[in-house]
Amino acid sequence: MHFITFLANGFTVFVFACIVSLLSTIGFMLLVLPGLIILALLFPIPYITIFDDKSVWKSFKEGLRLGKKYYWKLALLIGLAGGMELIFGIVITVQLFNVTDSFMAQVITQIALNIIIYPFIVILITCYILKWRESLHTFDLAK
Repeated sequence: MHFITFLANGFTVFVFACIVSLLSTIGFMLLVLPGLIILALLFPIPYITIFDDKSVWKSFKEGLRLGKKYYWKLALLIGLAGGMELIFGIVITVQLFNVTDSFMAQVITQIALNIIIYPFIVILITCYILKWRESLHTFDLAK
């Protein structure tokens, strides 16, 4: 049953994430601000897709509305999380270069850092999106 749910929602969320990543990358190449705007506006959509068990395209309107209303908070959360991960990555890389100059060690260390930090970011943003949806009366936690 869970596998069917994953196939139904997981692939569309993956395709949507690829599209958003491409658009954000183009926005970051043009200037940092357009990429951040695109990323923060579209960031809640996959969360709403999973919460409501709807397709990405059916969750687009509500996700965009949530992204607009809480744009600055989302941009700040994404920026702080990315900044913290960047600082941790630089510190760890510098320390690792003191031990070895192996590129593979650097790659494995960065992958491990992402595996450690990413779940905390997802949990934090999930909690905020649930709280924001409840305050907008678009989601009832009592269900």
